[in-house]
Amino acid sequence: MAKGPGYRMMVFMSKRMIACDEASFLISLREDRKLNFRKWWQLKMHLLTCHLCRKYERQIVELDHSMEVYREGCSHESCSHQLSSDASSQIAQAVKGGLNAN
Repeated sequence: MAKGPGYRMMVFMSKRMIACDEASFLISLREDRKLNFRKWWQLKMHLLTCHLCRKYERQIVELDHSMEVYREGCSHESCSHQLSSDASSQIAQAVKGGLNAN
């Protein structure tokens, strides 16, 4: 049976498609820096076909926006959301204890 151009195109694309775990990594990475063209294109093609990754992308964008709003409204001098020095030292001790246990 002859395989037409549509079949060959599907094989071509399937070899270049990325999995959801790589797509989620690229979505997160894209928030910090610009992707090269190949990675950007692979992500774009993946997002066209995967509704779960599109949902994850929307959540990441919303989270990033929320953090930006929080940062703008909370300066270090006037922010009441800072930890006390006692709480900071307790967290530091717990982290050191956890690292030493491993």
